[in-house]
Amino acid sequence: MRITIGSFILQQLRALKVDRIYGVPGDYNLALLETIEHDQDCEFIGNCNELNAAYAADGYARLKGAGALITTYGVGDLAALSGIAGAYAESAPVICIAGTPPLHAMQGHALLHHSLADGNFDNVMNCFRQFTVAQALITPENAATEIPRVIACAWQQKKPVYLQLPSDICEVEIEVADNPVPYRLPSSDASHLQLASAALLERINHAKRPIILIDQMVERYQLQAQVLALADKFAIPLTNMPTAKCAISENAPGWLGGYSGDLSRPELFELMAQSDCVLSFGVRLVDSTTGYFSQQIPAQAVVDIQPYSLKLDNLSYPAVTVSELLQALLDKASTTNPMPLTSLPDPQQKLATPSNSPLEQDYFWQRIQRFIQADDVLVVENGTSGAAVGGMRMPNGVTVVNQPIWGSIGYTLPALLGTMMAAPQRRHLLFIGDGSFQLTAQELSTLLRHEQKPIVFLINNGGYTIERYILGETSSYNDIGSWNYARLPAVLSPQTQAFCIEVETGQQLEMALEEASRQDQLAFIEVKLPMMDSPAAMKEFCRRCNSFNFGLHNPRRSA
Repeated sequence: MRITIGSFILQQLRALKVDRIYGVPGDYNLALLETIEHDQDCEFIGNCNELNAAYAADGYARLKGAGALITTYGVGDLAALSGIAGAYAESAPVICIAGTPPLHAMQGHALLHHSLADGNFDNVMNCFRQFTVAQALITPENAATEIPRVIACAWQQKKPVYLQLPSDICEVEIEVADNPVPYRLPSSDASHLQLASAALLERINHAKRPIILIDQMVERYQLQAQVLALADKFAIPLTNMPTAKCAISENAPGWLGGYSGDLSRPELFELMAQSDCVLSFGVRLVDSTTGYFSQQIPAQAVVDIQPYSLKLDNLSYPAVTVSELLQALLDKASTTNPMPLTSLPDPQQKLATPSNSPLEQDYFWQRIQRFIQADDVLVVENGTSGAAVGGMRMPNGVTVVNQPIWGSIGYTLPALLGTMMAAPQRRHLLFIGDGSFQLTAQELSTLLRHEQKPIVFLINNGGYTIERYILGETSSYNDIGSWNYARLPAVLSPQTQAFCIEVETGQQLEMALEEASRQDQLAFIEVKLPMMDSPAAMKEFCRRCNSFNFGLHNPRRSA
């Protein structure tokens, strides 16, 4: 059939159930935006800047499976690039579509605005090659093949990709198949799958102290049910890296808590250190998730399970898709569960009575743990919020969206816009520090403009507390401007009906939580906490970060 290139791009995005595209208008992308304007099944969401748009597309992808954003060449591209890099680090499949100058101008090396005015149009593409798994400059000749190829790479590898669409070819018609092939994960090589599943079954059957360790891969490839079935079938306990917080239910039989090196529960740390079979699902041992490389995982015990390969006992099995491997393993296994797994006991912690005393972190997070409900979406900023939420036991169905590896502060507010549009039927809670909020605060106006209704907790502790603990507790570089945060919604959206409040005591917090639960509007709760008050886990992380970063010339050594 005949279809315009712009419409073909939208068709391919719809195949991944993408119905919101984030971005900022620019002269080179207006033709594609006009196509979206008249499309019944796709909506453009205009952001305050391209970095925020990339964060929103990332948040959308976390819950919907894929996300998309539109930039304009050069200035827009590079403004979004940190967000694209974060999507790469955190395995979020984001399709970045850049409107570029007309094809004839690029081929003729014209000196144009939004470029370096040197006739070079390769430099931006070269930048994106470092942070995406596939790229293409679309032409009328390659559009029918390159657009599906690049988008398929995002879907299969769960990483961002980059398409350049020249402004003069959006309305060019091309010939494509009448019935497009749906996006699927690659299937396994049959013989490799047979050998891999047999070898894995033998390894598990001979293990005396097996354990399952999962990372982001399990959530991104929707393997939760199969991993839990594996644990149940073979009575293997489970744990997760901090990057896979809530990827499996934290109330599932056999779940032992999160694993973060020697910052884990002592029993879990010891069990991991003594295991003879660690079923490792896409695990990456990063400084920020291992207590600065404090993990003790016996190398000879690791069974490395990746999306499309298996490695165990120094043998590699390529062309093995993980979902098919797990299914083959479950089919081969005995139907008898040798020993039922048990659940961790619920934490027994009594919450203090709310008072008029100033709030502290410990009380606030204990109260928040009781406020969180099943199926909530928690969007959690790095810092005190991330440390506190990381240590909580969550109800079933909770999704945690954070950025523990790339760690770009300010990510969460725009990401919240994406998560809310991807799953509007769920309750969304944002926990963001004052320093992080100031980086991307203007996106609050987009949330209000689109009548989104999250509950926002602005943790106001007077600047960059995590940095203060690493270095410079009283140094001016960790200070920020003092804002009247609770009044910002009315500034950014004068007609807003948002519920906005400042809380400083336990009693004020109780009233705010009760009112926020009743509201059918955005709730913005500014929580004032002491500057150097922090969860114990963050203090220890910062101490290790200080030691790792500054070595012999650490200013604290000479203090």
